[in-house]
Amino acid sequence: MLKAILRFFAVIVLAVFIIAFPLSLVLRNVGSLIFDPETTKTLVRESLSGSELISSLVFQASRQMLQGDEGEENSAIQLALGNLSGEDWNQITRLIAPKELVDNAADQVVDAFTAWLNTQTAFPDVQINLTAWKENALANAGEVVSVMLNALPACDEEALVSLAVTGQQDPEQLGAELLICLPPEPFYNEVVSRAELLMGQMLSQAPDTIDLGQLNQGQAPAELTQLKQNLVSLRTFLGWSWLAVLGVGAMGVVMGASGVHSFLRWAGWPLLLSGVIILVFGAGLQLFSLNFLDQFLAAMLEQGPGPMSSLGATIASGTLNLITRPLLIQGVLITTLGLIALIYARILAHRQASPGIPINRRRIGL
Repeated sequence: MLKAILRFFAVIVLAVFIIAFPLSLVLRNVGSLIFDPETTKTLVRESLSGSELISSLVFQASRQMLQGDEGEENSAIQLALGNLSGEDWNQITRLIAPKELVDNAADQVVDAFTAWLNTQTAFPDVQINLTAWKENALANAGEVVSVMLNALPACDEEALVSLAVTGQQDPEQLGAELLICLPPEPFYNEVVSRAELLMGQMLSQAPDTIDLGQLNQGQAPAELTQLKQNLVSLRTFLGWSWLAVLGVGAMGVVMGASGVHSFLRWAGWPLLLSGVIILVFGAGLQLFSLNFLDQFLAAMLEQGPGPMSSLGATIASGTLNLITRPLLIQGVLITTLGLIALIYARILAHRQASPGIPINRRRIGL
């Protein structure tokens, strides 16, 4: 009676296995597609495009380049920079870091964050090279200095007298001295004409590289932190769920089998049937457009936040076809394994049914 009950539940468990095992292998193959380096890089880029990390990086890097060391806080240049408003800094940032330099910095950040997703570190190691930024700042020195001048308060009579005396006594210092207030002509043009020299002074203490961790206080953007957690969880689930399903199938075989012959038969049929389902499924992906299946798997990922939903969109667009080849190979292997188990079970059954002593037909006259 107990054995009959166990076999009843074994049939149910193995029915679940026959359906779930092909799906778990599909998910495993989808996982290998998701964690392709280029796919992961696309996810990181989409996350960064929606965050303030890149714009903050460009703004803070430009500001640090011009401000130099803290020891220069009382210089005329530092006082002039202190008068700049947020919009002034944005204008200067656009002059120092045009789109091509920002895109290059973004590529470096994307590469670093992509590698970071596979590590346990709190923040990726990103070193932004500022050599091209410095060269571009010098090339646009006149416009940058004009923005700085226009942000200054107008010079009063005493300041103009001081500037005139400085111009007569030490013309080389005139450019820096003019940054204490907004001078009238011809002093304004005098400063702009010395803009490259002034810019050279501002950039003299600027580093050639900037650590992104210092600019962002060592904190990864919330979007990427969440993306990393989601990818690690998804990778674990997709990579190992098939083993859990296989364990369920093994439990069903143990519940229903009694002896080696019975064990092979109970294991062979589920493997054979699930292998055939996998072959049919893989052939369907190869020969037809199973859009409903694409949408089903896509919906499982679209529940995730932000860039995780883009994985679903990628699968729904037909990317699932890329997993057809490994799926067909897995189907052939599982079907073959099931057939071998059934054939060997049949051989054992014949051996158990045949007499133990071989019959010599000639001796008995047959």
